Amino acid sequence: MAVIRATAGAAAVLLALTASGCSSSSESGPSSSPTSGTSTTGTPIPSPTAPSPVEEAQAAAVELVPEYLRTIDDLYLDPSLPLDGIYQVAVAPEATAQATAIGKFRSQGYRQTGRSQLVTASAASVDLSNSPAASPSPVFPTVVVTACVDVSQVDAVDATGQSIVPPDRPRYLVQQLTVVNPNYPDTSSWRVREAPNRQAQSCDE
Repeated sequence: MAVIRATAGAAAVLLALTASGCSSSSESGPSSSPTSGTSTTGTPIPSPTAPSPVEEAQAAAVELVPEYLRTIDDLYLDPSLPLDGIYQVAVAPEATAQATAIGKFRSQGYRQTGRSQLVTASAASVDLSNSPAASPSPVFPTVVVTACVDVSQVDAVDATGQSIVPPDRPRYLVQQLTVVNPNYPDTSSWRVREAPNRQAQSCDE
């Protein structure tokens, strides 16, 4: 499971191991072989391994989530932005549903204030099956990402400036995002296809 914080932590551990290995190498006694640059008794430093296709897909899908949330906030906050901007981070049916909802929100004279904040995001499952010509429905590489979003700073007001958000709204949204890549293995082509969510009082619910 690839979690944003876990990824950063893994990098820190790798750097620590590398630094530790270099330190022990330089402090060891003279080598028995004058032509050798490493101690014959030292512990070999493991070389970093390249991420697997599954790990790359997990990382790319998780990295898309904050961009997806930011794009939606932008479209709600700025009514002058074209709705087709949603296609930079989503595909149908999610892109269509969001464009419709935002368009209706704007037409009613509503205005959003504040932004959502991503708390956690992790890859729950990965399937790299890729059959774009499959009938009746194409099959694309898919990553399911579970995300918890803090929406406590997000409000929506009507034309008179009155909030239309219930005061007892739960603070968090827990989303189950289905992220697909129609142009795999292009790493920049991951898009959200579905993003059902539920309200929650905490990210652990």
